[in-house]
Amino acid sequence: MTLPANSNGAIAGENAPQQQRRRDGRRWLVLLVEDEHDLSEAMRGVLEGEGYEVVAVENGNAALKWLRGGGSPDLIILDLRMPIMDGWEFRAQQKQDPRLKSIPLIACSADASPQALAISADAYLKKPIDASLLVATVARCLHEHELKQMSQRLESAERLASLGRLAAAVGHEINNPLAFVMMNVSMAQKRMAALRARPTDSAGPEEPALGDIVGMLAESEVGLERIRQTVARLQKLSRDVQRRREPFELQATIDQSIEIVRSQIQHRARLIKDYRRRATMVNGDAVAVGQVFLNLIVNAAQAIPDGAADQNEIAITIDLVGDEILVEIRDTGSGIAPENLAHIFEPFFTTKPMGAGTGLGLAIARQTITDHHGRITFHSAPGQGTTVRVFLPFSSDLNPTSPGGPEPGAGAGIPTEIAPQKTGALGHRGRVMVIDDEPLIGSVIRTALKDENDVVIEVRAADALARLERGETFHLILCDMAMPNLGGPDVFAIVSSRWPALVPRLVFMTGGSFSAATRAFLDNTKAAVIAKPFTLEEIRSLARARNAAFGEDDGGAGDLT
Repeated sequence: MTLPANSNGAIAGENAPQQQRRRDGRRWLVLLVEDEHDLSEAMRGVLEGEGYEVVAVENGNAALKWLRGGGSPDLIILDLRMPIMDGWEFRAQQKQDPRLKSIPLIACSADASPQALAISADAYLKKPIDASLLVATVARCLHEHELKQMSQRLESAERLASLGRLAAAVGHEINNPLAFVMMNVSMAQKRMAALRARPTDSAGPEEPALGDIVGMLAESEVGLERIRQTVARLQKLSRDVQRRREPFELQATIDQSIEIVRSQIQHRARLIKDYRRRATMVNGDAVAVGQVFLNLIVNAAQAIPDGAADQNEIAITIDLVGDEILVEIRDTGSGIAPENLAHIFEPFFTTKPMGAGTGLGLAIARQTITDHHGRITFHSAPGQGTTVRVFLPFSSDLNPTSPGGPEPGAGAGIPTEIAPQKTGALGHRGRVMVIDDEPLIGSVIRTALKDENDVVIEVRAADALARLERGETFHLILCDMAMPNLGGPDVFAIVSSRWPALVPRLVFMTGGSFSAATRAFLDNTKAAVIAKPFTLEEIRSLARARNAAFGEDDGGAGDLT
């Protein structure tokens, strides 16, 4: 016994100090787990004297029973050395329970060993415990926990608000084209049904009706392309896209972007280029980085009203700061309001009129610069223009690899040797197998390839592997990445082990949703990937390339066993 009871005694109800109350008005509830009865009573007295509500139990097992019976304390004070269940075992079980693991905990013990001090706790009090230190530690832990909860609630509210803006914008971007695609398809079906129902010997203007149907399908294709582009932009935000990595001259890339948008600049502002550093080699994807600067320069131009070029300017500066290249784009445009500046990188957030922009440009720009181990900052105020600074790591490698060469070990993307190419009459038909649990995918691919290829469709990977086991050979094997039972990585492993000659003919199809295991597979193999939705011409070109590469040996049947 080292801690005397508080002489004030227990303070309950309305007499409890206001600072010891939760925001909802209730008193803080403390669970005290201590096997020494006198010490437990003394600590209870001190805490109740400060306005806390206290529940005391004698060991970890009793504490868990109370908690799992519905007890919900704001804080736990835990003795480490107790009979039946000690503090270490209690803490382990508490952390495994989703409802209990977030409750803050103060550990108490006379043990000063590393094992005792290393326990996972919000605070540690060594016995004998000073009453004032106990009170101060309890107050600090509760205060820190409350601040953490408030922060989490604010973050959750902000995420929900962002999700609402995202959902509304995505709905607009997809539902508009989807609406006329659905209507066109519906009308085309009715027109086709009417044509088929006509007697074969009846006379009438069939050509106008067919022309209408062709027009409907053409409009539908435009709408579907808009949807495809929106999904592609979203996918760029949600995954680390595999990019080519090679040294490139940043200054030349920026100049190319300027030339593309020069017509948008010349009637709005004077363009000033201040390239203080001439050697600006960066390692990465020149096309992706060029798109970032293209977007930033267009934004700068659009922030300036048309017709006042002599009064405004867009200044682009390139300099070397430490081991980073700094590109600064400054405009004298309208600037960005503080309430909007905090949201500029959010997907689909835009201050432009409806239809003038999707709000994805800056979100993709930041993702691209982050992928290149750089950073991007904005400084702006209404009426004072905007300054954008992009920092990228400087590369001293002045000997770029040959154009088009993928980074060693890159898994995603179709390798150079199977890129679309012109082919003549090969003198033989190709043989293609499609493995996809969505039968319509295989059906569409068969329709696209049937003029030049024999196409086999399997909806189960096991059935496809059985064909290979029987000795069937293919110039191209298209396999969906995510399938029940056996997925893409499983197929790759089996084919690599049993029929290695077929590995170069194996191309995976994916809708872009990657699990951690799938991403690891793509990062660690050289498997080729084609993204859904793909065009029919992409599939035709892929099949022709594979047929040209492997058609000489009729699928390599002699090498498969």
